[in-house]
Amino acid sequence: MTFMTLARRLAPLAALLAAACGEGSRGPAPLPDDALSQRVVAYYDKSVSTPGLGFKVSKYEDTGLPGWRKGTLVATLGQQSQTVPFYVSADGHYLFRSEVIDLTVDPLAQIRSKISLENQPGRGPADARVTVVEYSDFQCPFCSRVYSTLEHDVLTSYGDKVRFVFKNFPLKSIHPWAEDAALASECAFQQGNDQFWTMYNGLFAKQGEINRENLKDKVSEVGKAGGLDVARLQDCLAGKQSQAAVDADVNEAAALGVTSTPTFFINGRKLSGALSPSDFKQAIDRELGARG
Repeated sequence: MTFMTLARRLAPLAALLAAACGEGSRGPAPLPDDALSQRVVAYYDKSVSTPGLGFKVSKYEDTGLPGWRKGTLVATLGQQSQTVPFYVSADGHYLFRSEVIDLTVDPLAQIRSKISLENQPGRGPADARVTVVEYSDFQCPFCSRVYSTLEHDVLTSYGDKVRFVFKNFPLKSIHPWAEDAALASECAFQQGNDQFWTMYNGLFAKQGEINRENLKDKVSEVGKAGGLDVARLQDCLAGKQSQAAVDADVNEAAALGVTSTPTFFINGRKLSGALSPSDFKQAIDRELGARG
């Protein structure tokens, strides 16, 4: 997120503020400025994933509107800084930018509540301290690069501390065989979780060999080598019997604002692109530290 984008997102809507604040003086008791600042900073620390981006509130001013305070949020990244004005209810409940934000609700918990983890392809214990959810495309070259990073440099380092869940998000408008590959992976999952990961590994390993015409043959190769029921696999793929599962992943991704692959949510924090091992390590270690 750029500073300009952050500034636009934090810009108050004066008309909405004026309409909403008429009864503010009758609400709960106001918070001290320090407590108010802690709540605002805690919210944005969780909401923004840019590495190294920090926040503090430099001052508050009276607004002349009962029950509301005007604050200045200072966002810093290295030697750069940006000051952004905002309005916050004195009781620390709401902050105005282009929408109403309930500061008493954990934004990461809101994100996690939108992600289904039941009956999904996963590795690692369900009670792992960190859950990494990936929305990916088997034809996407960046996804293939991240596949190698995850498998060889990241997941093996954390053992049972991390659970990894895979979701399909085929960009079929630019990747002609991505949706068929997604269907094949979900067909494999119908035979079992281990069978899914066999197909997952095979599709990424053979990405450079696959095209739309030979996709079914490559799926059979992977399935046969991995001990899957190839006839059942091909029947499922031909009949698109796993379409509902792929559609559910795509709809879930859209609800989370996913527009590109690969996109990750690490305990709810969103990260995108061909991340490096250090990017993953920083995000995972942050969550492990936060949970003690």
